Amino acid sequence: MVARRSRLPLLAIALFSAVIAGEPEARATEASEPIPGSIQGAQPLTVPAKNVAPELTPPIAFDRWKGLSFGTYLAPSADFVTADGGIDVVFHFHAGQMAERQMKESGMNAVFVSCGFGIGSGPYATAFASPERFGRMLDELVKNVETSTGKKGLHVRKLGLASWSAGFAAVSRILGVDRYYAMVDTVVLNDSLHSQYLDPNPKTAAQGADRVDPKMIRAFVRFAKDAKDGKKTMVITHSAIIPPDYASSTEATQALLTAIEVPATAVSEPASRKMTLIKRADAGNLHVRGFKGGGPRDHFEHLYLIGEALQAWVVPRWKREDRLVYTLAGEQL
Repeated sequence: MVARRSRLPLLAIALFSAVIAGEPEARATEASEPIPGSIQGAQPLTVPAKNVAPELTPPIAFDRWKGLSFGTYLAPSADFVTADGGIDVVFHFHAGQMAERQMKESGMNAVFVSCGFGIGSGPYATAFASPERFGRMLDELVKNVETSTGKKGLHVRKLGLASWSAGFAAVSRILGVDRYYAMVDTVVLNDSLHSQYLDPNPKTAAQGADRVDPKMIRAFVRFAKDAKDGKKTMVITHSAIIPPDYASSTEATQALLTAIEVPATAVSEPASRKMTLIKRADAGNLHVRGFKGGGPRDHFEHLYLIGEALQAWVVPRWKREDRLVYTLAGEQL
């Protein structure tokens, strides 16, 4: 056990370095075709479970991870298919299986899909170079769930996309296709919104939010505006890490907030996982949380915020929509 613990910091540093080192390569890959497209008073992201209504987070039993040609999926053990064959799905890009416990404890009665395509944003953008790719992934997932449940005629009902670190490039490409954009209800980016700079100076880090290339975040800006207007849900968290030659998650998030005219409030509050909250912004269904911390471990902590983000803002929304549907249908709640 001692030997295992002693290797964890080295592993974290190695993985973090690989992610950071991979970004310049991704920038070169994407330079010719940029990837299509961050109010005081709201609760912070890290809300203790006791502050969430118990009926919103019932314990859900899950099956084991099962393989797909592009990743793996984790489905509830029972009662997750609606009467008309609908299933709720959350895709997670980059290291999703590492946050298995947090996803299970979120209260989401949904199928989680974990996809990993490599180090740096380049492989994630390349994986979705074809606009048809994500559609094929959805079809494969549905067919596998049909086989495992023995039910036919299933379809994706509510759809969420989540990413950590370099996985944002996959989410950006998917949102760049209008038919997928229309399907996606929720986007969660955990320390996972980055961009190139306009006319970057390779010798200068932290060049400012006003230097963020708007083309690189345009899909996220569009989604954030829809979330602000209550049409979608979006959660963004960021650390205070300063990358060497591309825009940080802090800068990219601020550029997004500026684009949709949403102010951020500076705070200093202790949060779970020994993190410190330093910025908050809320407008409609858009929720941004900025945290202190500029090291490898700080980056990794954001991966595990996926459960709290889903529990705080996505589970309640999806359940409210279900109740509304049942009410309109004249069903007894």
